Amino acid sequence: MTRGVPEARIRDAVERHGRVTFSRAGGPGGQNVNAVSTQVEVRVPISRIPVSVRRRDLIRERLATRVTANDDLRATARRERHQARNRALAVDRLVELIVAAIAEDPRRVPTRPGAAVERRRREERERRQHRKAARRERPGPD
Repeated sequence: MTRGVPEARIRDAVERHGRVTFSRAGGPGGQNVNAVSTQVEVRVPISRIPVSVRRRDLIRERLATRVTANDDLRATARRERHQARNRALAVDRLVELIVAAIAEDPRRVPTRPGAAVERRRREERERRQHRKAARRERPGPD
């Protein structure tokens, strides 16, 4: 569950406003593949997803490859041999994608570098100083 929008509301919107199309699934699968349209594609308009405008923008940004020119979010499923199972998988996938896309990234709390990191940085700086000092010309005893 995301903060402010229960997953059930998103699922309800996807099932209510989603458009479902069926087609023949490619690949291996025997005679069933050639006879029955089991591949399912579910498209839901992003404007119908019950989230804030900011989260809709997050969906468009994070799921850009799944957004159509008509501003629909799409998901497909073709693993199962039955339309109903593939439809349920496609809806589940769409809901999971939306929930993941609108999840807030945790705020990063800046921390100080540890003592070991500081010590290694200082040692590396000293090694570099010695290396460069060794390359400098030194005046001879004239």
